[in-house]
Amino acid sequence: MNHRHLVLNEDSKFAFHCHDGLECFKTCCRDINIYLSPYDVLRMKNFLNLSSEDFLKEYTLKVQVPNTGLTIVQIDMSKDNKLRCPFITPKGCQVYQERPWSCRMAPVDMLGGGKYSFIFESSHCHGLNETKTQTVKDWLQDQGLGIYEETEQGFNEIPNHLKLTGNPETDEKLKQLFFMACYDLDRFRTLLLNNPSLFEELSLDQEAIDEIKHNDVQLMKFGFKLLCLGSKPLTNLTINGIN
Repeated sequence: MNHRHLVLNEDSKFAFHCHDGLECFKTCCRDINIYLSPYDVLRMKNFLNLSSEDFLKEYTLKVQVPNTGLTIVQIDMSKDNKLRCPFITPKGCQVYQERPWSCRMAPVDMLGGGKYSFIFESSHCHGLNETKTQTVKDWLQDQGLGIYEETEQGFNEIPNHLKLTGNPETDEKLKQLFFMACYDLDRFRTLLLNNPSLFEELSLDQEAIDEIKHNDVQLMKFGFKLLCLGSKPLTNLTINGIN
């Protein structure tokens, strides 16, 4: 069966079961691009009890998004580690409880428009030859993917609003602000606390300010809203506080 050519919907059933008895166990965790969403970084750095800056420096690579000038991150599959994910141990994934969105999805692939397929063939992923079956909808629910849609609402809209201006100094600060607000949350919080006038200019009440100060998820959501204001308002509001 050619799994990568199959097209499924949420109600389609498929066979899959990953376990340590498979010959291919953990081989899908090497030499592969695992991009991290903002919520992935938040969950993983907190699980590892690291600052966002230390997590990003230790475990990720920066990747520029084409035609935007903005930067996202992926897990660093170090050549010194035979291109293996740094979180893989002899017993499995060190961060399985807080594993990234793309790892939760695998082996399912989103095609868009409510359609799905697979990122592997059964010759590579032997779990696709197992007998345990589930619907795509059940798989997405079991993997804890539902929370991402609500938590990261607005993130994909940022490139539609945040456009580079052509001024090198301004654009560099806008790019830094995007990276901080989406991925380097601890540094973003410091930026905000060092510029308290920003809260006043945005007419935030004390409850909202306290959530931003103490709740990483609310801080991240605030960052998405801030970035969606667009380049011109951000130039006036925030980038003067970026070194």
